Amino acid sequence: MIKGDWITRFGRLRTAALALSLIPLALLPLLGLAWLWQNAQLLSWVAVTILLALLAMGLNQIAVKREQAALPQAQTQAAEHWPPAAEACWARVEGLAGSVTPDDYPLNDGPALMRLAREVLNLSAAHFHPGVEQPLLEMTLPHTLAVIERAARELRQDIVENVPFSHRLSLGDLARARRWQQWYKRHESWIRAARVVLAPQSAAASELRRLAGSQVFQHGSKSVQTWLLREYVRKLGFHAIELYGGYARLETNAPLELLTDDSGRSLRETQAPVSGEPLRWVIAGRANAGKSSLVNALVQDLVAAVDVLPDQRSGAEIHRLQREGLDEILLFDTPGFDQTPEDALSELLPTADLVLWVSAANRADRQDERRALDELRQQIHRPDRISPPVVVVMTQIDRLRPVREWNPPYRLDPPEGAKAEQIVAAAGRLAHDLAVPVADIVPVCLRDGHRDNVDDALWATLLERMDEARRVRLLRCLKARRSEENWRLLKRQLRRSGRLIGQAARDTLSG
Repeated sequence: MIKGDWITRFGRLRTAALALSLIPLALLPLLGLAWLWQNAQLLSWVAVTILLALLAMGLNQIAVKREQAALPQAQTQAAEHWPPAAEACWARVEGLAGSVTPDDYPLNDGPALMRLAREVLNLSAAHFHPGVEQPLLEMTLPHTLAVIERAARELRQDIVENVPFSHRLSLGDLARARRWQQWYKRHESWIRAARVVLAPQSAAASELRRLAGSQVFQHGSKSVQTWLLREYVRKLGFHAIELYGGYARLETNAPLELLTDDSGRSLRETQAPVSGEPLRWVIAGRANAGKSSLVNALVQDLVAAVDVLPDQRSGAEIHRLQREGLDEILLFDTPGFDQTPEDALSELLPTADLVLWVSAANRADRQDERRALDELRQQIHRPDRISPPVVVVMTQIDRLRPVREWNPPYRLDPPEGAKAEQIVAAAGRLAHDLAVPVADIVPVCLRDGHRDNVDDALWATLLERMDEARRVRLLRCLKARRSEENWRLLKRQLRRSGRLIGQAARDTLSG
């Protein structure tokens, strides 16, 4: 509608009446300045205006710092149970999130946001399906819909909790605020020039108010919009990694840490009730290094210890261990690597949550042991899983020089006495021979009647690694639940499709 049409519809007389009524309001600033000038109050007014502008700038800086400190707390982070492959994909998502701005993707531009979402999903799909021309087409429709649904739900919760008045703020309000900001930037020079012409005495104070006002506007809406846009990218990327990488399930109502098939087979002969998936600790090392003695030492600290039938696949003896205040543990005592086929231990390692490698302190020939441990590390260090922690238990420290001396406890840091010095030196040699950190080596004595350093040092180390072992178990349970879910969904779909086909066949025959 052009200007003349608007005046005609509104009415020329009404337009003139409106203009006349606005004249006193337009003259009011000029009359106020004239009054201040005549009463010698203009400089005081300018001083007060400058003071208030400076105060407003200070308050705005405080608000900006609080806002910048508050928003990162709501920033989506990588999941703790993700393996290196997922973390590498998350680094790419973070890079994309850090590069987007509301100027490139306005929040009121639906098609632009859809393009951005597709870019995020493609990025994640390409990471898990490298070399595929259209990786997004490799993803199932339910998983893609679940990504969008979960990202939108969490983003809504973050907005409600972190953005003031978000429950009253519409996207239209943000769009209009951005249009007003762009309009003001285009005409800012004319507005400032007109202000100087109409009120030259207040030019300095007006500039201070302009500076303070622009900072409030910029830091307020721009930072919130940038945070919102980047959280949009992070949320989509997070759930795309979770679902495309197989670290989450479509059905979230089933308990996660139910007993897995692997642990169920290990516990099939026990009559004791099982509350959930136990931790799986694997004891490995050379024959006669003290593996069985280590099991006996650990068992003495337990509330209950139940021997289960030997594992048929690996030949390991399985012990069900329950310690007060800890998760239930399945302890796999494997045969010596020098007395069993190399692939026997390989059956257990994919489901191990923690590995206890037992090595005798008084042995010098460790070439075969180093080779066996290197093979073990190669099997457990994979980009698609979290590597279980490895604790090296150095046994037979009572046989170190002086051989006849055994008067524990020995202080090892710093070592006090000849025996303590030999124990520390043996740990250093073992760390060098097996290429493990000295901090991961726990010296113990497991001889009957002379047990030492198990209750304190060994259990302290195991408790420190407990969270790592639980992370490994969580990812293991996720993969097990995902596999079960796939088969369950397939059975359900086939059953329902069979009913539809049968109904269609009956309708055809009856017709």
